[in-house]
Amino acid sequence: MSENPNPRTLWDPSRLHFEFPIPDRKLRSQELILYIGQACVNDPTFSKVKLLKILFYSDFESYGKYGSPITGQQYRKLQFGPAPAAYQSMQDEMIRSRLIRVVQEGVYDYSSDRVLPLRDPNLDLFTARDISIVASWVRFFWGKTSREISDYSHGRAWESAGLHELIPYEAAFISDEIVTFEDMERVRELTAKFGWKV
Repeated sequence: MSENPNPRTLWDPSRLHFEFPIPDRKLRSQELILYIGQACVNDPTFSKVKLLKILFYSDFESYGKYGSPITGQQYRKLQFGPAPAAYQSMQDEMIRSRLIRVVQEGVYDYSSDRVLPLRDPNLDLFTARDISIVASWVRFFWGKTSREISDYSHGRAWESAGLHELIPYEAAFISDEIVTFEDMERVRELTAKFGWKV
């Protein structure tokens, strides 16, 4: 038996998290959609694409930093980036319940779906930390077009799944940053200090 097994054999897909059983997950998702729509009402480039990416990055940042996502819903790899797996049915239900309406608006030379909230969100379901994370992604994507956001979302987390497959929450730990010489030196120091095998 080899002393240094192939690291891929140590990766157990059955231990990955694709969703979390968070109480009121569906209601939390709907209220977050209302919050994002309201927060972006004056963003001339706000679109459904932007909404979906704000949801994804908010959930994955919360999981990566604190071990628990905000909504816990599943996300799929789609052609234009990650999106909640149940988004279309949720949107349809929210339209029927008169929580939102979706209008097509021109954004530069393109037509884009824009999700408009028809009532204020109930933020009692969220912590201040949850809303702070979402608000930071609203600010980050403010003014960016759907194309820019889609291109941004095609990072390593998105690449970790096949088209239409679910993206594991553990992809939050995959960095798109280039490994620097300093990073490699730090790994060498830690490896020597803790006796890790590479």
